[in-house]
Amino acid sequence: MSSRGSNVLVALVGNAFAPLASIATAPILAHALGPTGRGEVAAATAPLLLAAALATFGVPAAVTYTVARFPGAARRVARRGALVLTGSGAVVAAAIVMLRGFFSGGDTTIGALVVLAAAALVPTLLVALLQAVAAGAHRWRLVTAERGITAGVRLAALASLAAAGTLDVRSAVVVLAVAPVLGALAYLPLWSSSAQQDTDTDRARTRTLVSYGSRVWVGSIAGILLTRLDQALLTPLSGAVELGLYVVAVNVADIPLVISNAVRDVSFSADAADGDDARILRASRLSTTTTVLVSVCLAAGTPWWLPLVFGAEFRAALPACLVLLLATAVGAQGTLAGITLSARGAPGRRSLSLAVACVVNLVLVVLLVPTLGAVGAAIGTVVGNGLSSSLNIVQVWRRHGIRPVDFYGLRRHDLAPVRALVARRRANE
Repeated sequence: MSSRGSNVLVALVGNAFAPLASIATAPILAHALGPTGRGEVAAATAPLLLAAALATFGVPAAVTYTVARFPGAARRVARRGALVLTGSGAVVAAAIVMLRGFFSGGDTTIGALVVLAAAALVPTLLVALLQAVAAGAHRWRLVTAERGITAGVRLAALASLAAAGTLDVRSAVVVLAVAPVLGALAYLPLWSSSAQQDTDTDRARTRTLVSYGSRVWVGSIAGILLTRLDQALLTPLSGAVELGLYVVAVNVADIPLVISNAVRDVSFSADAADGDDARILRASRLSTTTTVLVSVCLAAGTPWWLPLVFGAEFRAALPACLVLLLATAVGAQGTLAGITLSARGAPGRRSLSLAVACVVNLVLVVLLVPTLGAVGAAIGTVVGNGLSSSLNIVQVWRRHGIRPVDFYGLRRHDLAPVRALVARRRANE
């Protein structure tokens, strides 16, 4: 528990960088660009974020799974994954360029920025591959360093441009697209201890990679569509201003996910190597409780601090923000259930949950966004998150016999490992 607890803490720090950087940079973008400019930046980068999942073909998740089970195969598995991601990334980037008119809502200026952002797709995918290898090898300090570099570069660049009075839509798009690529510098030490394996063993592991990746890819697509497609569709369906409001709401709603995402990442590689029902349930209940509590606290204070931090123009983002915080709380219960399915060799079942939720979310976005704007997209997210969460829990029950009720609530003994970890750290100080 000590090493896994430490890994969670390290991953927690890494997961905190993105939302904290968003909270720090969002006011900079909001004040410098206003709702319209902020919406244009989001419209230009949304296709890149969407494509970063569509072009993976499940490779990063498959690499993490394979490296966690067969640590010595990391180098060769990563090389094969890099070939797949480079090819798929080039194809998807070309598709973005061809569809730039749709993503930009017919605005040629935004269309040019969509093309500019798409140039970062292949490098972004390769960074995701490095992160997957590090996660599978339990090298969480490298993952944290990568996320810290990305957040630091983003914040420093945007703040410097704003202070100099040169921050505009184009420069903001360049910073947001390039910053994640620079995070790859953190992985330079990754291969120092990688070992080679014999050819026969490596072929078996490559088959595992391909098989697992093909099953997880549908879920990867559905998951990113569930969380990112609404942003890509808001501009053509409702305009850049509504997207600008929605992005601010998403920034706030992502804050409670810091802890649950850290637990999710560590639990995936740990459970793939050594499945443990009691451990995964304890982790699920702890992360869910924390996520819900943070969401409630944020919702209570949002009416006061949202316009103060982002500016009075973004007061209109409050309804969407509250609905998205509800979506975060609703979806928390099924996160670790989905990870259990993937880590224990059944990623296709998790993919099914996400695919069903994605279809429902897409229908709601198309129906609600033209009239309700950002709030309509947020409602679709609530329904989609709740549906995927429930389906994951039901499938874990049917496949592994873990009762749905065991994912809910907090038991007294759940806190024992946390208290022990804190005590050990105090003793070492």
